Amino acid sequence: MKFIDPHIHLFDRDKGDYQWLRADNAPYWPDKSIIDRNFKEDDLTVDNQMQQSGLVHIEAGFDNVKPWLEIEWVEQQVTGPLRTIGFADLTLAPDEFKQLIERYQKYESTIGVRHIFDDDAVAIVEHANTLTNLKRLAAVDLIFETQIDGNDDAAVNTFIKLCSVVPNLVIILSHCGFAPYTISTQTRWQNNVKRLSQCPTLFIKASGWEMVNRDYDEKYIERTLKYLLSTFGEDRVVLASNFPLTLFSQRYDSLWQKYRELPFDHYVLEKLMHGNALVLYQF
Repeated sequence: MKFIDPHIHLFDRDKGDYQWLRADNAPYWPDKSIIDRNFKEDDLTVDNQMQQSGLVHIEAGFDNVKPWLEIEWVEQQVTGPLRTIGFADLTLAPDEFKQLIERYQKYESTIGVRHIFDDDAVAIVEHANTLTNLKRLAAVDLIFETQIDGNDDAAVNTFIKLCSVVPNLVIILSHCGFAPYTISTQTRWQNNVKRLSQCPTLFIKASGWEMVNRDYDEKYIERTLKYLLSTFGEDRVVLASNFPLTLFSQRYDSLWQKYRELPFDHYVLEKLMHGNALVLYQF
């Protein structure tokens, strides 16, 4: 079965900065040493039942002062079909942001940029430069990616507002909005995901399970996907890995095997694993 992985990170600890990987910097994960090493395309191995037909490399802090250097490095490393999402601070002065975007547009693989919101969602969205910079992204047909906590009402409210004021911008929300692990604690997340799904140009990336619970099981993936499909529909959900953070819980090939065995119609599963990412990231 063919698949595209629309959320991977490759590292070169000798050439890149990656301040967040250092033990004395946040996030303070006790198992962070598992991923504090080099990762290359060859580490993305799967069994012969699966055929990887594309990768989307998401910025990983290679150099946040000159973030285009990460794109240069990745394009030198990856031999297969590739799209890249670079880092961009939405609060930059518009002229500086414009120059950064123009740099990114020189690279064959770059399809968009990312600025992680997390707990700073309200402050970032309300910053004086953010709306202008997002409109620039939309004007040049670049994607915007971020992540917020779907359990945070204030973050969701401001995110919905953002979607409404830049209605022609394609936005991708990563890691399911951090769906709570147990059904009994999902009510707020479900309500907010339903509201988010009303934004027609918003897509959601089903990934990052290990960010919620290192010991997650297949049922967590299945019930979260069922809810995402019931709200966003089968055309606006993509499955992804979040490699190498997947290694906190399991091997890369093991995760994709679990995806392949999900109890969904083959047609729907093909869209989640391949077809939607093919279109969304313009492979």
